[in-house]
Amino acid sequence: SFASSAASTARAMASHAAASTPPSAASTAATTTPATTTTATTFASRALAYTGSVLGLASAAAFTSAVVAEVDGVGLAASPISATRAALPRDKSPFDSVTLYQYDVCPFCNKVKAQLDFLGIAYDVVEVNPLTKSELGFSKEYRKVPIVIVDGEQINDSAVIMREMETRMKKAGLRGRGARPRPGSAAAKKEDEWFAWVDSRFVHVVTPNIYRTWEEAQRSFDYITERGNFNWFMRQAIALSGAASMYVISHRVLKKRHGIEDERAALYEALDDWMQNAVGPKNAFCGGSEPNLADLAVFGVLRAVKTFDTFSDAMENTNAKPWYERMRVEV
Repeated sequence: SFASSAASTARAMASHAAASTPPSAASTAATTTPATTTTATTFASRALAYTGSVLGLASAAAFTSAVVAEVDGVGLAASPISATRAALPRDKSPFDSVTLYQYDVCPFCNKVKAQLDFLGIAYDVVEVNPLTKSELGFSKEYRKVPIVIVDGEQINDSAVIMREMETRMKKAGLRGRGARPRPGSAAAKKEDEWFAWVDSRFVHVVTPNIYRTWEEAQRSFDYITERGNFNWFMRQAIALSGAASMYVISHRVLKKRHGIEDERAALYEALDDWMQNAVGPKNAFCGGSEPNLADLAVFGVLRAVKTFDTFSDAMENTNAKPWYERMRVEV
């Protein structure tokens, strides 16, 4: 199925390239030596190189390394851009500029976006090409997402970014929203525990749910065909290779590594754990009367998949929906 899909896509790319080749270019191609390929063949070859074989999946190395190493950048499904809380007035913002480098489908990136939206911090977004990562040319050693540039200073790793943005808001005297509990208090320990749980467990439970079937895996990369400053051929290559690699990795690596047999059952169990032990029956949020970092992290991961069956099934089969709706209003 994968091979057939890859071949069909490659043929479509070649046809598109041939149809769009101007007469002058076609004439030039016809007079080249046998060793020189035509424009259409070149594009087709590149497409096939990107998609690769089902087992090799060479073109999806960026996705594979990110997921298998369990680092920031695990792909999830994209969601449409939605309205967010109004940003702080420019004269009241403690930052002159904030830029987020992201994959739109990255749950770790969505954690950071949830916090920035919650705090009302205006920010620009740069979509990173997951195959070339050319947008991260300024970062020679750290090649993962998210990265945030705050007034020219680079901050890496979603958890570090969220802690740092919270600290900087506090230092600026803007601590009315999301102020951290007193260090060492029971509330602070609870926040730390569940904030860490998001990365160590929750993300890795959600991911296999997105790629349960080949159709779902393909849909999860539809966003790349509409967003990002990539050419048509690169978009198609990323979409197909990304979907194929994540489908295989999810079934052959992630489920085994995290002890998951039934994806949906594991998701429901994780959300029930969150609602019962993190939020609790008497609280509006894990943070009590207002969201804390753990609330923002869980919400960010879920908001990233809200247009997919994973989200609707989770809302219907757990009691997380009231909490999610409260978070949606807050963020």
